[in-house]
Amino acid sequence: MKIFIRYLVFLGLAFLAIILGVVLGDYGPWYLSWLLGTGLMVLVAALGGVLYEAQEEAQPHAELHSGQGKSPTA
Repeated sequence: MKIFIRYLVFLGLAFLAIILGVVLGDYGPWYLSWLLGTGLMVLVAALGGVLYEAQEEAQPHAELHSGQGKSPTA
């Protein structure tokens, strides 16, 4: 039953996409590229933030193992 409901939801989304494509006409590809481009920009920005945080967390660990974090001894 769960799969059937999921199928009906996706069928409704496909029907809605077809109706929107017919209504939008020639503007459909422009709106599609705008939506995909916006989504891609958000994902790239989120990935940049995650990588920045990972680098900041790894930096003290790397300094400790490379000897830069130790105080000099005489």
